Amino acid sequence: MIDLHCHILPGLDDGPESLEAAVAMCRTAAADGVKTIVATPHFKPGACEFTGPGIREAIGRLTAELKSRDLDIRILPGAEVTVSPEMHSSLEPGGYLTFNSGRYFLAEFSSLSVPARWDSYLLSFLEAGLTPIIAHPERNSWFLNHPEALETAVRSGILVQITAMSITGGFGPEARDFSIHLLRNNLVHAIASDSHSADFRPPRLAKAVTLAADVVGRERAEALVTTIPRAIIDSRPIPTMEPIAYETQPPLQRRGWLQRLGFAH
Repeated sequence: MIDLHCHILPGLDDGPESLEAAVAMCRTAAADGVKTIVATPHFKPGACEFTGPGIREAIGRLTAELKSRDLDIRILPGAEVTVSPEMHSSLEPGGYLTFNSGRYFLAEFSSLSVPARWDSYLLSFLEAGLTPIIAHPERNSWFLNHPEALETAVRSGILVQITAMSITGGFGPEARDFSIHLLRNNLVHAIASDSHSADFRPPRLAKAVTLAADVVGRERAEALVTTIPRAIIDSRPIPTMEPIAYETQPPLQRRGWLQRLGFAH
């Protein structure tokens, strides 16, 4: 499996504080069946920044340590880029903030809201040869209130990544039910851990894949942690499925998680 979103590098953000803690995360991931981890430290201009040489050096240190301990985990470069007006000046195809210096990048919104015209802003990156992947929208209050927005975004070419622990219930019933809704309606392109330590949101994917298979079938669920993330890190087009229009979903399916949140009656 490939973990496309993981805060695995020590000292760059709120991930592990030491190399030893990063190794412990890799042990957990390896035991779960993960073979490749994309390091995605937070990047927010003026608050949390790093350079291309900085992330390559951090990956080199961790890779050397893993090799010395016979841990078969590959670490690749990436970033979790906060959506801000400064993004255009920081991102470019092949740059150090993209997945494996390619064409895809991970975009993070606040957990409570999204900026005005967020969709047209992200779509502007497509014109520049970059493909945005929205990180964990199932944990964002605005998307919970506007479930149709992701369908429109996906139809326009934007991709979606959800968190493994959202599917397993670790972020509560709302995030779990919305994750199921997104999976069921072909609005998910990757499942990732968004891990920050071996204990807090650990880098495990297998249980989430098993649960996702109950919703979308084993082949599709496994693709969300294997072939699709592989295409992303290789900068290749990904296989997609047509999103299911929100208006055409059965009423009870639309209302299930909304009722839980108190938005439907």
